[in-house]
Parts: sequence; C-alpha cells; structure tokens
Amino acid sequence: MPVPPALTNAVRACRGHFMLAAAFSALINILYLAPTIYMMQVYDRVVPTNGVLTLVFITLVVGAAIATLSALDAVRARLMMRASLRLNRLLSGDILDRLLARSRAKPGDPSTQQAMREFDTLRQTLGGQAATALFDVPWTPLYLFVAFLIHPMLGGLVLGAGAILIALAITNERGSKAKAEQAHQANARAYEAHEATLRKAEVVRALGMRRAMVARHIRQRSAGLDASADLQFSGSRYNSLVKFVRMFMQSFALGVGAWLAIHGQISVGAIIAASVLLSRALQPIEQLVGAWPSIVQSRQALQTLDRLFTNAPSAPEARTTLPDPEGFVELDRVVVRNAEGSAILLKNVSLKLAPGEVLGVIGPSGAGKTTLARVAAGALPPDFGEIRIDDASTADWDPEALARHIGYLPQDCALLPGTVSENISRFAGARGVEQPVIDTEVVKAARMAGVHELILRLPNGYDTCIEGGGHRLSAGQAQRVALARALYGSPRILILDEPNSALDSDGEEALSRAIAAAKMQGAAIMIVAHRAAVLANAERLAVLTGGEIVGVGPRGEIFAALQKSAPPPNVVPINEGVRP
Repeated sequence: MPVPPALTNAVRACRGHFMLAAAFSALINILYLAPTIYMMQVYDRVVPTNGVLTLVFITLVVGAAIATLSALDAVRARLMMRASLRLNRLLSGDILDRLLARSRAKPGDPSTQQAMREFDTLRQTLGGQAATALFDVPWTPLYLFVAFLIHPMLGGLVLGAGAILIALAITNERGSKAKAEQAHQANARAYEAHEATLRKAEVVRALGMRRAMVARHIRQRSAGLDASADLQFSGSRYNSLVKFVRMFMQSFALGVGAWLAIHGQISVGAIIAASVLLSRALQPIEQLVGAWPSIVQSRQALQTLDRLFTNAPSAPEARTTLPDPEGFVELDRVVVRNAEGSAILLKNVSLKLAPGEVLGVIGPSGAGKTTLARVAAGALPPDFGEIRIDDASTADWDPEALARHIGYLPQDCALLPGTVSENISRFAGARGVEQPVIDTEVVKAARMAGVHELILRLPNGYDTCIEGGGHRLSAGQAQRVALARALYGSPRILILDEPNSALDSDGEEALSRAIAAAKMQGAAIMIVAHRAAVLANAERLAVLTGGEIVGVGPRGEIFAALQKSAPPPNVVPINEGVRP
C-alpha cells in the first residue's frame, strides 16, 4: 500500500518515541515472567519446606518487578500518546493546507471533515492498543522458549495455540476486507450528504423538505450502519472464537501440566506456570484480533490520505520575492474545464486590465462569468493558458504574498466563523500582524466600503462574532462586510463578482463610491455584473457568451451594440484590451 512521503517523514520524526516504546516493551515482557517464576518458587520451594522467610523475600522481589512493569507500561502508553500528538503537530497543518489549496475536488476526493476524521483514526491507531500489541507480538517467542524449557509438550501446546489464533486472524482479515471498504464508503457518503444538507437547513425548512431529507438521510445512514454492523458481527464471531481458543487452551495447559506432573516429568509449580505462560503468549495475538477493525479503518484512512497527498498540491517552494504589483493583469488564452473534465467553461479567453481601469464583464447566465472572476482572482487555476501579473506569471509569485494584493468579492460572500474585524482583516492576526495595524486597516476598509456605521450598530461592533453560531448578518450586510474585506490593505487588483446582488439603494451608492475610490487609488478593477448600475464607473466592457469573449470595447459602444444586436465598428472583437 502506498504511503504518502509526508506521513513517512512524520513517522520517522516520531522514531525516538517508537524506539523507546519498543525498548520498554522488551523490559515489560521480560518482567511478565516474574509472576510465573514466583508461582514455581512458591509451589516447588516454599510449600514443601515451609520457607516463610523465602516467601517474604520472593514476594518482595515479585512486588518490585510488578511495580516496575506497571510503571514501564504507563510510560509506554504516554510515549505512544506523545507520538500521536506529535504526528498531529507535524501533519494536521499540512493536511488542512492541502485541502484549502485544492482548487477543485476530483470525484472521490475526501472532504475536509472526512480527511481530518481519517487522519485522527490513523493517528489514534498508531498511538493506541493496536500499536502496543504489535510491539508485544515479537516477544511471544520468549514465552514459547520458556515453555519449551519447562517441557517440550508445553512448548508445542503454546506453539499450536498461537498458530490457531494467527490462522483465525488471517481468516478474519480476508473476510472483513471487502465489508470494511463497503462500510467505509457508505458512511463517508452519508456523512457528506448530511453535512451538505445542514449547510442548507434554512432552504430545507422554507421549502418543506425537512421530513423528506430526514427520511433520505435515515436511509443513507442505515446503509452505512448496516454495512458496519455486518462487519462488527463478522468480527465478533472471530473475537469469540479467539477468546474460546485462548481460554480453552489455558485450561488445557493446566490439564497437560497436571498429566506431566503425575508422571513426574515436571514439578507441581510448573503446572500453574504453564497456564500463565500460554495466556501471556497468546495475549498480544488476541489483542491484535480485537483491534483488527481499527487496523482496517487505519488502512482505509491511509488510502484516503494518499489520495489527498497525491491529488492536492503541496506547499510551494520558496520563490524570489517580487516587488509589489502595480496592477497590470493579463489572461492569455485561458481554458477551464469543469471538475469532471466533461465540459469547457472558458474557451481561449484573453483579457487585459490596467491600473486605474474598471472592466465590466457581462453576459447571460451560465456564460462563465463567475469562473472568469475566480480565475482572475487566483481562486481557480486554469487548465490551459496563463495569467500574468505585471508581466510575471502567477506561478512565479508566492500565492499567499500575491493574494494580499488582490481583493476578491465572490457571489456567496464566504464569510468565515469569527468576528467582523477578523473577517475584514482576512484573519491577519493569525499570521502575526500586530493588532493596532489590523485595527487601523480594518476601519479604513470599512469606511471605504461604506459599512463602518452599520458595523458599529451590531451588538459588539467590530468584535461581533458572525457565522458558526454567531450573529446572523443579512445578505446585504454580509455582502458589504465582504466588500470591506476585499478592500482591506488597499489591494492593487480588485475582482468583484455580482457585488450588488443583495444590496439596496444605499448599499449600491456605497459600492459605487468604493469602486470610484479604488479606481482613484490606481487599482485594476474587474466587475462581473447583471445589473448595469454597478458598471457606471467601467470604461470598457467584455461580453462573455458560452465561455468565450465575443467582444471587448468602450462601455457605451458595447451597450449600443447589444441594443442593436450587432457589433459596433469600434469594438475589438477578439479579446484585445489595451495596456496603457
């Protein structure tokens, strides 16, 4: 099974924890022989000789051994937990970063919650009982060796019992593999559908779909639970068989030991020792069989993470720091396909945008306007073609550094759980920007967006928590806050997708003033719009139809041409913006 290099490196970083845990496992398994030796001494030496003093001394010794064993076991558990926590520190950020960097999810790619849930399953298995049992299994031959020293028949008994348990474990693995995969996929689909419905709970209630969706999710959940239950039932049968084999063989070892003692081949103390040795030798195998469902889940989690690390981009390499952009934007023969690759959303689109210029993008619904805005903002990389900022390809820029010079207002606003200030500042505090600087820039952006007074009227002003259980903003309020976020930091490039779709007349006036102010500051502005009012500041318009630019030219001539349904003579027909 392929293992992502990032996971391999993280496990190597925890190698010290695992090596210490393995060393402690060696000591623990050696100390587990102490009770066996103690029993043999009690029955073979203390009882026949009435040696009270000997009993006291060996009791003290076995007490110290068991206390040391318990302490080592506790330290080993802490080491495994520390390794699990370190894996979280090393990998969780990379996993989340790859999920957020993923421009589009391919069919079968994990969702964010699924990927983190799978990672936690793998992490807990590596730091839990299954890993501990794996450390103990290599020491089973030690107990087998001691059993052979007592008597070859007892050694053969331990060997045979171990072989039976291993055969049961292999049979369990082969029988449960397909069922585990089926249960995993069914549960993943159910969780994904449930989360998607919860995000649209208001629409579900408003349209009377609540009971229908509940019934649908119960069916989906039942499919996953039925598959999981089938897996559990199958596993429980093998667990019961393993427990029966271990308990029967432990009792049988007593009987064999008694038979050997009757014939004078072993001592009386060895009878009890044989049963204890067999029990301890089989215990790690029994634990592995019991932990097998978590091992199977971890294997599936590993497949999910491998798919994520294969399909999602890794952290970009360090690049030469380029100067802050002036705002020249060029889209050169950009082609974008849908996630399945079955349709082309943008076809050889070429556009230019200069600082201090406002370009409006118009066209019918489904023409690809939002896709164009996403591409121009850097939210969606093109499949073919190139995007250049100040003559440098966007691939030459550090994505995070470039994004701070781009203001983007998507159709859905996409505000995140946090305060109004945090949303406007793009959570700059989390990346180490000092709070006084953030506060100044936040208020500046809010004033520019004309939303300062509105924010002050919220329950806690700029510190009002929104989204994720916080204060619910209206659609218009959310769009105006998102506009302030786009204006934060005085970006040189401003991409606005339907920025007035939820605004009233006051909001549209504030938006027009904000666009005019950004234009005066020299920002290059692209506005995707259906309503002409927001395009009052646009010098040029681009008409997009069927994913293609069918004309670019001055705003008045484009509108006149659209009214006449004929291209005006001065309109550039094929994507020819002019850079000053």
